[in-house]
Amino acid sequence: MANESMKLRVKTGEKDGKNFWDDCGVLFINRNSAGEITSIQVRHNMFPNVDMVAFPKKEDDK
Repeated sequence: MANESMKLRVKTGEKDGKNFWDDCGVLFINRNSAGEITSIQVRHNMFPNVDMVAFPKKEDDK
């Protein structure tokens, strides 16, 4: 089973053609041994005590 995590970023500004970004959360993708996505979880700094999921985490997701 493979797990991936991706940073969530929001564009906070632009100056002289350069973009500025702020890290605002993390996206966790849980996969089974066949590589299929089993669950997705989101942690966002606007909702620090809320565990958001795209579909529920299963017991064998670690």
